[in-house]
Amino acid sequence: MDIKNLNSPAVNTRTSELNKSSLTDPANPAAVNTGKTDDVQDRVTLTDMQGQLRALEQKAQGVPDGHQERIAQLRDAINNGSYQVNAQKIADRLLQTETLFFRL
Repeated sequence: MDIKNLNSPAVNTRTSELNKSSLTDPANPAAVNTGKTDDVQDRVTLTDMQGQLRALEQKAQGVPDGHQERIAQLRDAINNGSYQVNAQKIADRLLQTETLFFRL
C-alpha cells in the first residue's frame, strides 16, 4: 500500500485564496476584528428588582402560615412511630411529576 504525504503537515490552501483587504472590510461578515471600536459603548441597566424582592419578603413574613398545625401533627406522628408511609401515593405523585416534566 502506497500512502503519499503521510508525514507531511496539512496545508490549508484556502488561506492563500483570501484577499487580505477583505479580512478588515466591515461589510464582510467574515472580517477579522482589528481591535478598533467605532463609538461602541457597553451599557448596564439596573432595575429595582432587589427592592421589589425585599418588599415581597417583608410582605410574606407578615402572612400567617396555616400549615403549622399539620406540621406539628406530622412531627408528633414521626416521633412516636405512628407515621405510615403510603408508597403507592408517593409513586403516583412521582409519575405525575415526570409526566409534567416530559411535556415541557
